[in-house]
Amino acid sequence: MNTRAIMNPAGGLRYHLRALRFKNHEWKPFRWEIGEWLLAWQPKSPTLLLVGPSAGYCLQPFVFEKFERVICLEPDPVARFLFKRHLQQAPLDSRPTLEFIAEDHLVQYPERLPKLVDQYPNVCLLFTNVLGQLRALLNIDDNSGPAFLRIKAAIAEATSGRAWASFHDRVSGYVRPSFENSVTSNSRLKDGEVIELLYSGTLVTKSHRDIQLVDHLTEGLFPMDLPHTYFSWEIEPGRFHLIEAVKSPL
Repeated sequence: MNTRAIMNPAGGLRYHLRALRFKNHEWKPFRWEIGEWLLAWQPKSPTLLLVGPSAGYCLQPFVFEKFERVICLEPDPVARFLFKRHLQQAPLDSRPTLEFIAEDHLVQYPERLPKLVDQYPNVCLLFTNVLGQLRALLNIDDNSGPAFLRIKAAIAEATSGRAWASFHDRVSGYVRPSFENSVTSNSRLKDGEVIELLYSGTLVTKSHRDIQLVDHLTEGLFPMDLPHTYFSWEIEPGRFHLIEAVKSPL
């Protein structure tokens, strides 16, 4: 059993236990909103490469009805078992074939990702809230180091000329975003715009210096001039993640 995958700092057993406690209440609004966003994503590819889905807690099963084949890159054996059961039990009109790849293709060996994608001539990619965890997985405080840059280059190569989508953590902390429904911008919001537009209600009661938000270091992973959509996710009572979602124009 892959103990490292089960106990990793960005997921593993801790994440499964958190999902068990909160997915049917605190997580529910985010799950439905991201499901609607993904439903509007209509790639022409019959095969989906799903990167880091864990057990699919944040993924509505109806998202997969548009695909004939779903290939999951997921190192956690518990997550693979739960994801498979989650999809098998869902009342879907059509059900894709499901395959799993346990070997790392992102964190330690990112160069494997574009090579894997090249094996499937008509595939699209969905990064499922994994890229915002690179800060924890790599144990870094900025995104200028060689490990992060290798991942960035691999993502750019793997997504070139293909349909792709990603939702990932932008910032997180014990501060509730000030919007209720998702917010879409014509391009990626700058840090100051995030505070001004998405935490404006908080500024009424807190000074700017009192807002403690952790940057999840996702800047530059995808083109910044594409439309970006923002969601509020209460991951546990009182702790919130600002989720940023972007997809290719293909």
